[in-house]
Formats: sequence, structure tokens, C-alpha cells
Amino acid sequence: VNLLCVLVFASSGEPYKTGSPISGGNVMKAVGIDARTTAAITSDSRLILLDGQQQVLREKKLEGTASALALSADKSKIYIGTSDRKVYVFDLTLNEIDGFDVNGRVIGLDSAVNGEMAIAYGIGQYTDRFWVGLFDESGADRYKTKIGFDVNAVAAGEQGVYFGTADSKVGYLSPEGEELWRTNLIQPITRLSLNGKQELLAGDERGNVALVSAKGKVLWINHLSAYPITMVAAVDEAGHILAGDKDGKLFVLNAEGYALYNAGVSAGSINSLIGTTGDEILLLTDQGKPVTVSLSSALDAKRQFYIQTALIVVDAALAVTAFCLFVWSVASWRAAVIRFGRKLRRSRSAYMLLLPSIILILIFTIAPTLMAVFYSFTNFSLKEPLKVIGLSNFVAMWSDEFFWIGIWNMFLILITSIIKEVTMPLLVAELIFWLRSSRMKYWFRTAYVVPSIVPGVVGILLWKMMYEPEVGMINQFLGVIGLDGWKHAWLGEENLALWSIIMAGFPFVSIFAFLIYFGGLIGISRDIYDSSSIDGIGSWGRFWKIDLPMIRPQIRLILFFTFIGSIQGFANIYLFTRGGPGTATYVPGLQMYNQISNANFGYASAIGFVLAVFVLAGSILNLRFSKQEGV
Repeated sequence: VNLLCVLVFASSGEPYKTGSPISGGNVMKAVGIDARTTAAITSDSRLILLDGQQQVLREKKLEGTASALALSADKSKIYIGTSDRKVYVFDLTLNEIDGFDVNGRVIGLDSAVNGEMAIAYGIGQYTDRFWVGLFDESGADRYKTKIGFDVNAVAAGEQGVYFGTADSKVGYLSPEGEELWRTNLIQPITRLSLNGKQELLAGDERGNVALVSAKGKVLWINHLSAYPITMVAAVDEAGHILAGDKDGKLFVLNAEGYALYNAGVSAGSINSLIGTTGDEILLLTDQGKPVTVSLSSALDAKRQFYIQTALIVVDAALAVTAFCLFVWSVASWRAAVIRFGRKLRRSRSAYMLLLPSIILILIFTIAPTLMAVFYSFTNFSLKEPLKVIGLSNFVAMWSDEFFWIGIWNMFLILITSIIKEVTMPLLVAELIFWLRSSRMKYWFRTAYVVPSIVPGVVGILLWKMMYEPEVGMINQFLGVIGLDGWKHAWLGEENLALWSIIMAGFPFVSIFAFLIYFGGLIGISRDIYDSSSIDGIGSWGRFWKIDLPMIRPQIRLILFFTFIGSIQGFANIYLFTRGGPGTATYVPGLQMYNQISNANFGYASAIGFVLAVFVLAGSILNLRFSKQEGV
């Protein structure tokens, strides 16, 4: 079956081929003069002529910034519009033969059939000072019609002129300049062209292509891409349409707007159709890279895709069948499958009762985790459409100075947190546990637990007030006892800020750790202590030889939660310093939060993925030690 699939695809030609880009600035627009010559304007304001291999034959530096390009109807002249309100006319040897001024920057330009040119121009942005006019080569105008909103594109038809605006409208001007209709589309218009029936093709900023009749009726709209449409044109008598987007994707549509083929053909946008030769259509990208499209192969690719998909499904079914037959042929495996099926059937009621919980876990735990892993390999943000970018986020992270500073601070916080969680809570638990009076045990235990009703955020804010350099309690106390030289801006000095955050909460009696340790000590049998006292073991020996070994599972639990909290946590740092001063208290969790705040969700997911790997490694180590000790 796989061999058949290879033969089917080998029998068909390639839908497209790409060539090498030209040197110099990016190509803004190009038009084909003949089969061997192309005119183009570049982002560095050059007018260039290219040969059939897209090599530069001639070039001319333009005054101002070139913004529009068109070829005269008889293909004997080149029209250039610039953003400094100029229109130039060149012959095919790039000699300037005419030119004139217009009252605004030139936005769009197209040649009319009678030797005139349609020009869209305007002043400002989101104003009413935009016009579409019909001019001859000397600058004499037949009309100048005020449109009243930003005009983004213009196309000259056999009878009149079409325009597209930034407020998502397309309109039509009669030969006398009278606006006959204006129709709403979906998004701001980026490109216009006409098909053989003088119907208007319009592309917009959100990847939609629409076909509008000569009377202004929307015939269809098709969403092709998340990126702006940079080229749209009808290419044959059957009405097939080629469209390109800013992401370098090529689309082939039929006359009814259905997408028949799409492929990513370039790293840059496809912005110009420069010629056709039989079945082949030549396009040009903004990098000056030629793309030759075989229309018949592209139309045939859809059928081949369906064939390939069907063959893959058949292959998968055959592979599953072969695996099942192999398992069934081994007696021990067959017996195991039968036993599992019987157990599943007997326990089906229990599984049905668990099913809602399993579904909720999948939706709210497993699915978000898998989505975050996927997004870490994308550019997911609110600034641009979603695109898979492979390991780019991780490569950027490798050179991210903030991330590595955060990693160092994170490990410092981890080590100090382990020391704090293992020492003081355990010491307090020991002292309270060995009090002789049950009443005193109760009151001391209650005294340590009661502060847990105060939210942790309140405790952080109280310590932040204590660290205040002017009115904070610490500096005030140092001043009272005559140690003015020891006063500091505890959270404002780079060499002290992180240690000040670490020391916050002194004497570090974590209520959670204290209760875990205390519960572990309560669970130790009194017989063990009685035997140790008979053997003459003192308080210190009892602590090392009985208490520590017996509460080892509790210690491991505290270490595990401390490990996770130190890697993922950033809330206290955010409240204390927000990572400052400079990067003195930066941690990866805070970097992830900042990236989310800046809508860089893909990069934030990549940071979260790395932190999850650390947590997973710690969990595996904890599980391994637990198994070794039989816990």
C-alpha cells in the first residue's frame, strides 16, 4: 500500500517551485512586462528591471519612498507613486519621461485601459482627506473623488475604478467619478483585483478573500489565513484564483471561492503576480524570490491528498489488525487479554461511576498541560497569528539573561528554603512534643497554629513595611540602639534584596511543616521511648536515633513540597520587589508571569515547560528514594 502511495505521488508534477531571491532591499511590488522582463520597486526605493532568471538588468534610485507601481495598458511605460506626493512615468529603459504632484501620499496606483491611471492618495491617518482620481500621464485629472476614509487599495476596471478602505469597505466610481455603490466586507482591505467578468476580488488584513459583483453584491467570502492577504488574482478563464498571504502561504481557489490547494512556499509574503506561461504562473515574494506555480498540478494535489489520506488509514487499519492477530497467536497474551476483558466487564459499574471524574480531570488538568506543552513550540501571543516555530522559544531562552539570573536566584532560594523548612519547624515540634504538661502542649500548639488564619499576603506586606528604609521597624530599632551605620534600604540594594526576602518570616516556623512534624512525632510508639530510656539514651541521642529515622517520610514530604514551591513560586518576590532592584531578585516564575502579562504566551509556556521538567525530575527522585526505603 505504501508503494502504491509513492507511485501515485511520483506520477504527478510539483505544484510549485521556488528560486533564489534577488539581492538588495525587499520587493514591495512587481509587474511583468513580458515573458523575459519584470519591473519592481524595493523597500530601499529602487526601481529595478529583472530578466527571466530574476537577475537585475537595470536599476534606478528613486526620490522619496516608493509606495505604488503599475504598468501602462500598452506595457510601454512604468508608473511609480511615492509617499512624498509624487507620481513618475518611466520608459522601459528607466528614463523618466514625465511626472506630476498629487495632494497627498500615493497609496495605490493602477493603469486604466485608455492610457490613464487610477490613483489613491491621502493625508494623515484615519481622516476624511483621502481621494481616488483618474489622471493622464501629464497629471491632468478627469476627476478627483473624495472617499472620506483611509483608502488602502485601488483597481481600474474597463468602465470605472474600484477602491478598498481601512474601514472594511469596497466601492465603485463611474467613469465620471461618481460613487455608485459602497459595500461592507469583514476587515480592512489590503488588495484588490478584477477577474474576467469585471468582478472585484478583495483580500483583507485577517486572511479573508471576497468576490463582489460589478453592482456591489457580495457573492462569497472565504477565510484562508490568519495573516493579511498580500496578493489575489484570477488566473484563467475558468475563474481559478491565486491568493498569497504575509506568511508565505499560497492558495488556489475555484470560481465559487472553495480552496482547492494551499501550501507554505516562502519565508516571506507573496505580493506580486508577474506573468503566466501556459500552465505555469510566476509569482514574486517580498524577498524577490520567484515562485513558479503549476496550476494543473496544484488542482490535482487535492485529489492526491485524499488518496494519500485513504491509504494512510488503510495502512493503520492493517497494522492494528496485524498487531491484534500477533497478540492473539501467543497463548499467554491471549489469556491475559481475556482475563482483562472479564475484569473490565465485572467492574464496568465502578468504571462508569469514575467516568465523570476522569472526564473532568482530562478537561481541566491533562488538556491544559498538553496545550501548554504545544504552545511552548509556537509563537502564541495576542500580537500575531498562531504559528509553530519549533525550538525557537527554547533557543531564545538559552540566550535570555533574565532567565539565567532567575535560575541562579531560584536555586539559592531553594537551598535556603530547605534549610528553613527542616530546622525551625522541626525544633519547635520537638520542644512542644516533649513538654510534660498536656495543657501546655495544647496552648503552645494552638499559639503556633492560630497565625495561619492570617493570609500569607498580609504577612508579606507586613514584612515589606518592616523593611521600609525610613519608617520601617528594623531601621527604627537599629537607630534606637545606636546602630545607625547598619541601616539599609533592605529591598532597594542589589546585594541585600534577595537575602532580605529570604530572611522574611523569621523565625521561619512554617505552620504546615510544624503540623506535619508534630503529627509524625505523635505517631511514634511510646514503647520505643521507654526502651531507649532503659538503655540510657539521652535527649540528643533520642532525637538522632529515634525521632529523625521515624519521621523520615514526613521530612521527605516537606522537602518535596518545598522543592516544588521554590521552583514555581514568585508571588512573594512580586509583592516585595517585582524582581528588582534591577534583576537582583528575578526568578523564572516571575519571568513567566511577565511574559504572560506581555501576551507572549508561547515563550511563557516554554519557561513553564522547563520548570515542569525540574519538578518532574524532583518527583522522580522522591519516588525512587521512597521505593528504596519501602515507604
